[in-house]
Amino acid sequence: MAYQIVVTTEEGMVSTYPDSIEAWAEDNYTAITGVSANPRTRPELQGHPKMAGFVGPCWGGTTESGEPIIRYEDSETYRALCV
Repeated sequence: MAYQIVVTTEEGMVSTYPDSIEAWAEDNYTAITGVSANPRTRPELQGHPKMAGFVGPCWGGTTESGEPIIRYEDSETYRALCV
């Protein structure tokens, strides 16, 4: 499983690929608010953390080796991509 975090900064959208979503949240002072359990979403998204101020978990495709990518976007990034 791979994680992608996308945030908007003054330089534009920046992606990071942490090894642990829980450690990333702690290091970036982001609260984990629960886990994804929406049965209408992909099975790969089930059980992954939800984070305050972020949209996700979302499907981010797969890595070159076929691993699912679980994507999170801050609200500014989400608004920009939904236009």
